[in-house]
Amino acid sequence: MRLSQRAIVVAAVVGLTLTACSANNSGSGESGVHADGTAKVQAKKLTVWTSSADAPYVRDAYKAFGDKFGVEMKLVQLPADGIENQVQTRWASGDRPDLLEFHATSLFWSLNPASNMIDLSKMPYVKRSGDTYKSAGSLDGKIYAAITVGPGQFGMFYNKKVLADAGLSAPGTFADIEHICTTLKQKKPGVAPIYEAGGSQFPTQIQIIDYLASVENEQGYAEKVLAKKASLSDPKGPFVGAVTEYRKLKSMGCFNKDATTAQSETSFKALADGTAALLPQNSSQLPSLTAVYGNDVARTSAAIGWATPSATGPVSAWSPSFNGTWYVPKTGRTGNESTALAFLQWITTDGYQKYLTETQRLPILSGAEAPRWTGIEQEIAASYTGTKSLAFNSDLVGFGAQFPVIMSGVLSGQYSPAQAGRLAQQAFEQGAKAAHLSGW
Repeated sequence: MRLSQRAIVVAAVVGLTLTACSANNSGSGESGVHADGTAKVQAKKLTVWTSSADAPYVRDAYKAFGDKFGVEMKLVQLPADGIENQVQTRWASGDRPDLLEFHATSLFWSLNPASNMIDLSKMPYVKRSGDTYKSAGSLDGKIYAAITVGPGQFGMFYNKKVLADAGLSAPGTFADIEHICTTLKQKKPGVAPIYEAGGSQFPTQIQIIDYLASVENEQGYAEKVLAKKASLSDPKGPFVGAVTEYRKLKSMGCFNKDATTAQSETSFKALADGTAALLPQNSSQLPSLTAVYGNDVARTSAAIGWATPSATGPVSAWSPSFNGTWYVPKTGRTGNESTALAFLQWITTDGYQKYLTETQRLPILSGAEAPRWTGIEQEIAASYTGTKSLAFNSDLVGFGAQFPVIMSGVLSGQYSPAQAGRLAQQAFEQGAKAAHLSGW
C-alpha cells in the first residue's frame, strides 16, 4: 500500500476490540516502565511466545541475552502452522507473555495494542529505522513493534539443474511458470514443476502474493480495497484472477501429487533432490534451505536460484519479517516489562551487529554493517533493490489470518475462485468493521 494512504488508514483505526479480552487481562492500563532506552534488567526469567519454526539466529539471540544478563528465557513455542490464530486465542483469554514475537502487519492490530502493549515510539532504535514504521509495526500514530531485520520477500526458489536440463530459465511471469510446467511434464515427468505444501496451509497463499505483486506495484490494489474502490470478490478483479491462475496451474498438473497434505518442512529437500523444480516461499526461509546443504551457502547457491515472478514481470513482494519482530505486552509485572525492554535495547545496540551478521539479512537499523552476501544471498538482496511492492495482503485487516485457510480450500477443491473472493472480502469487511476503519 502507498504510505500516504496507509497513514490515513492507521490514523483512523481506534478502539480495536477482541471479544474475550476481559478482566483476566492484567495488562490493561498504563505500564509503569519508561520505554525510552533506559530500562534495566530486573527480572530473572522472561516468558517469550515464539514460533516453532524460528530461524536459528532468533534462538541464538535469546540465548546470548540470557547468558549475558543472567536471565532465563522461557520459550513457549507456538506451532508455526496457524500461529496467528493461536496467539489471538490465548491473547483473548487474557494470557500474556513478557515478550511476543509476531507479525508487524495488520495481524497485530487485533491484539488491541493501545490497551495491551507498551508504546515503543520513544525507543532509540526508532530513529535509526528510516521510514520502516510508516508501513509496519505501528497503529494510530504509535509504534509498538521492534523490527530488527530487513523484510522478507515472496518469490520462488528454483532448482538450477532441473530447469537447465530441460532448456528452461528462471520464471519472470506466470506465463513463464505455465511454460515451465508444460515443458517439464513432457521432458521430466517425474519432477513436480511446483511444490505446494498445502498441509502447512501458509504456503498456499504465496503464489497469489507473487502474482499480485505487479498489480500492487502498478495499481495500489490494497489501497483501492481499503477505500472501497475495489473488492476482493469482484469476479473480474485481480484477486479472483490470481486465484483462477492458481487453480489453472493445479488443473494443469503443475503441483506435487500430495500437494494438499505435503508439509513445508519436506519441501526444501524435494527442491534440493530435484523432485521439484519451483518452490514458492519467503526469502526468510533460506536458512531452512541451506540446512539441506549442510548450512553451506556456496553449495546452496550452486544448486538453487531465486526468482520473483508476478503477473506481468519480476516484482518482489515484501513484508516485514516475523522472525526478529518483537512486542512488549503490558503485564503489570514491572520488573518483567523492564527486562523485556532491556532485551530490545540490547538487540538493537550492543548485540545488533553480531546478530545481524548471523541473520545474513538486510540491516534495518542505520549504522550497522551489512553482512557479506554471496551467491543466492546476493540474488535475494538484489531483488529487493529492484522493482518491489508491499505484499498486497499486509494491511487488509481480518483477511490476512483467513487467507491461507481460504487458499487451502481452493487447493482441495472446496472453493472456486469466485467463492474464495467472496470469503476473502467477507473476512476483510469483518476485520475492517472490528478495527473501526474509516468508512467501514
